[in-house]
Parts: sequence; C-alpha cells; structure tokens
Amino acid sequence: MIVVFSVLLVLCTVVIAVQGLRLRRAGARAAARPLPGPRPGDRLPAARAAELERAVTEGRRAVQRAEAERDSARSELRGARSELEGARSERDGALTERDRALERAADAAREAGTAAEEADGARATSDRAGAEARRARGEADAAHEQAARLLTETEALRVRAAKAEERARQEAESARRARKEAEECRKALEPMDDPDWVQSELDEMRRLATNGGTLPPVADADRPATDIPQQLPLSPDATTDSVLDGADLGALVVRAASVCGDGHRRRQQHRRDAVLLRVPVGMGRPTLLSAVAAGTPDGAWSQSAASHACRALLTQIQNHAAVLGPWLHDQAAADVPGPAAALRLALNDVGQAIRVEARGRGWVSAEGTQDDRAVGVSLTGLLSPLGDSGTRTHLAFGVGDGMVLRLRDRTWTTVFPAGDRHIGETTPLPVKGAPVRWLAVPSREGDRLVVCTRPTAQLLLNEVTGSWFADRWTDGQPRLTSFLLQLGARIRGAVEDRTMACVWDHGYASHAAETRYLPGSPR
Repeated sequence: MIVVFSVLLVLCTVVIAVQGLRLRRAGARAAARPLPGPRPGDRLPAARAAELERAVTEGRRAVQRAEAERDSARSELRGARSELEGARSERDGALTERDRALERAADAAREAGTAAEEADGARATSDRAGAEARRARGEADAAHEQAARLLTETEALRVRAAKAEERARQEAESARRARKEAEECRKALEPMDDPDWVQSELDEMRRLATNGGTLPPVADADRPATDIPQQLPLSPDATTDSVLDGADLGALVVRAASVCGDGHRRRQQHRRDAVLLRVPVGMGRPTLLSAVAAGTPDGAWSQSAASHACRALLTQIQNHAAVLGPWLHDQAAADVPGPAAALRLALNDVGQAIRVEARGRGWVSAEGTQDDRAVGVSLTGLLSPLGDSGTRTHLAFGVGDGMVLRLRDRTWTTVFPAGDRHIGETTPLPVKGAPVRWLAVPSREGDRLVVCTRPTAQLLLNEVTGSWFADRWTDGQPRLTSFLLQLGARIRGAVEDRTMACVWDHGYASHAAETRYLPGSPR
C-alpha cells in the first residue's frame, strides 16, 4: 500500500513539473515574439488589435487555468505528500507493531521453550511417579495377598478356637452333668426321709392319692374316682392314658399334660385330647408353640384326629412363618400385615389335612359331611416369643371351644376368647366354614398363661378348684411329675379329660433361675 502511494505521488509530481515547464516556455515564446505588423490585404488594424486583444486574453486565461491547474496539482501534491507522510507514519507504526509482535513472538517462543522444558520435566516427573505408583501397587498387592493369607489363617485359628471352646464347653457341661448325676445318685442313696424336697413330693403324692384328695367335692360323682384304669380301652384307635411334656426355655417355662378322664376310664374308652409343645422353625426369632386339641366326645376317631391336628398345626405355622413371625416379634412396624389371613389359611389347611388323613385310613367316607363328626376336633394354639422381656405379646388362635386363661395375683381370668368365661357349642374342624378366632394376648413378668380345653378351663375358673391350682402354681413351676399329679388330682364330679399347656412368664432368665422349682425342691 505504501509503495503504491509513493509511485502515485512521484507520477503526480512529474506531471505537474512537466506541465509548468511547458507553460513557462509558451509564455516566454509569446513574450519574445514581436507583434506582427499590418500586411497588405490584412484587415483593419482595429480589428486586428481586437483579435490580438482576444488572443492575449485567451493566453492569459490559459495561463490562469494553467496556474489554477498548477495550484490544484500542488494541492494534490501536498495532499499526496500528507497521505505519504500518513502512510509512512502508518508504515512506521506497522513496522513498530511488527517489531513488537516479533518481540512478543520471540518472548512467546522463549516461554514455549521454557514450557516445553517444564513439560519435559513434568513428563519425567510423571514417569517417575508412575513407576513409583506401579511399585506401590505391587507392594499393595503383595500386602493384600499377605493380609488375605493372614485373614485366612486368622479365620482358621478362630474356627479352631471356637471348636476348642465348644469342646471345652461340652466337656464342662458333661462334667457339670456328671457332678449333678453324682449328686443325685448320692442323694438317692441317702435315706428317703433325709432330703426335705423328696419328703414333700411324697407327701403331695399321698395327699393327691387319698380318697377325695385335698379338695372338697365339687359335685357328687357316679362312683368313686380313680386315677388308674381298671380296664384297657377297647377301641383300635386307643392311645396312652396320660402324656406329659415340658421345658425350661430361659425366661419362659412350660409344662404340658393330657390326662384321661374318669368317665372314659369307666367306659373303657381312650383319651380324646392331645397336647403339643414345639419351637417352629422359620419364625425369625425363637418362638414357642403351645397347642391343645380336643376331639368330640362321640367321635369314633377323634383322638387320632386330635393328635394329627396338633402335628398338622405345627407344619402350617412353619408354612406361614414369614407372616406370623414378623407380626409377633415386630408389631410396631407399619408394613407388617395382620395374622388373620395367615391363621385362616393355616387352620383351613389343618382341617383339610384331617379330612385327607381320615379318608386315607378309611375313618370317613369320601363325601365327608356328616362323617366329619367322627374326626371333629377343637384346636387352640398360643405362639409365645422367647427371650428376656418385662412385657410380652402372645398370639392366641383357634377353632372350636378351647380357651386361654391367665393367672395373675392368684386370680384366673379368661383372655381368649375375649370376654368369655364359658363358651358354648362351636363348630370344630374339619367342618367347612368353621370360624377362626385370634387375639393378641399381653403378659407381664409373673403371669401364667394356660392353653386348655373347655372342661379344664371350667375346672380352673371354679372358685374352689381354681384357688387350689393357683396356690400350687403362683410361686413357681412344679416338676414334671408333680405337674402331672396336680393336673390329674382326684376331684369329685370332674370326669372329663384334662388337657392344658401352662406357660410361666418370668420376664428374664435370671428371675426364672431364682424360682426354678417350688419351695422345698432342689435347685
């Protein structure tokens, strides 16, 4: 751009100079040339003078125009020079900017070189760090392998220690049992009148065995009661005269028994009740199932049906443990469903199991209906959470006329069915449509809960006989043999089967250990 302006400026200068030179030469020639004189035949001098005057005027005008053009050219020359000076200034500025840019580029190049050197240093440092990281990773892997090996060895040592501890515990338990057996053998070899508890047990047996026992007569009996069958039952479905079971489960202690009634003994009939104590699996936490079944009095196969109903109930409780367990142990949770549907399905399946068993053995016809009376069963159960607790919530349920009573402050109270002291005739299993009842039963430390049949409940709710049983079960639980003797005590007028499962709630296992047996019994 600057070169173009320079060329234009030079051309303009040359043109102006050439034009001025021509004008000066033309003026000089015109001034030096003499005026021509009149020639023969020329026009008149006046006309000639006028022409010359016009010529001079035109020459002057031409000179003026030339001067004006010259001035204009000079002005243009000055403008061109100004533009040239501006262009030169711009060129100088551009050169200055170029020099500065070159300096900045040089600085940037130097900085880039420095950055490259730093990048090379950082790359070298990164390579060293990577090498150190790989070495550290290798060391960490080795440490991890060593830790895993140590963990495996520790686990093996823990297992061996646990096994050794278990063996030591078993040996200690064996030693404790051996010492206990030795102590019992030593006491057994002593005179019978030496240990106070043995004499108290014998006195209790004598009192229960005497005519009328220690109880006043409740009603006149048809004939003197006896606790030993005079004849064996004639039915092919006959069962044992009495059964006994029990367990000490920490804070809860349970005793269960079923005794044949004097009325059945006189008629050479077998016991029609059944009782079952089990700890169902799958409940999430340890839980006790106490079940009592009572066959209908006129049912030909009711005792077998009662026993089968208890076993089937255990199976169905385990089948529905996923619902019953969370409800029993975590009732405060909002998402825990109620047990009604699970209990209804479980007891309906128990009835179906009774019907299938009866048909398989030929006890009833395939049609059932009226034949179901031969295997009619009233079934009552109680689910009790185990473990230490000052208060506890049990789940009572059943079909038929079974009951759950509570002994508190030496007073018997009916807790299931709620509000009923006496219950009338109800529909037993396996009749379809038998109503299923259930109730949450709370207990506190010191309570006794009894799952029993209707005749046994009536015996406990009686003022005289109930007080007699309360006196024996309030302070502590009896031994198994004493419990069987007490349940089968001779009571005039009480000729029905007696069946119950009694749960002592001590609240805490340490408290149960303090009252392990009744006063006068060995600890």
